[in-house]
Amino acid sequence: MSYHVKRSDREIKDKHELISILERGKYAVIGLASGNEPYVVTLSYGYDKDSEALFFHCGKEGQKIDFIKANPCACATVIDDNGFDADSCDHSYRSVVIRGKIRFINDMNEVDRAVKLLISQIEKSNASRFLDRLKQQNKNYNGMQVLKLSIESITGKAKEKKIQPIE
Repeated sequence: MSYHVKRSDREIKDKHELISILERGKYAVIGLASGNEPYVVTLSYGYDKDSEALFFHCGKEGQKIDFIKANPCACATVIDDNGFDADSCDHSYRSVVIRGKIRFINDMNEVDRAVKLLISQIEKSNASRFLDRLKQQNKNYNGMQVLKLSIESITGKAKEKKIQPIE
């Protein structure tokens, strides 16, 4: 199913801008469904430009896991919030909506790569410190499940702050 952005004047068509939103973000809101029951959860993520995918981590059991097993189709949104302007009563933002399928990652090389992407995305300024600590601790991933949302489609829209002329 494909939808268009209702406000075409706000649609982001430039793929580089869509990617920049994913690169800047830290959290995605993921929508899942099983039967007639919806489930929405916010997760930190790591964006992989090469495979056009978002990676997440979670426990090996729980509602997310059950929903993904029942239906791997997912919809996610990432918002680049640029603030509210009280003078104009406007809000500036950029956002993307992603549709795709989630799969479980169990290959340890891919798990390790995904964890590095996640840490680098969440802790941009301190990523090397956390990655070094992870290496020193020889982290065991037995209790963690890595998920990969392969992007099948992406749309975006934006509302930029209007710059008021100086009087």
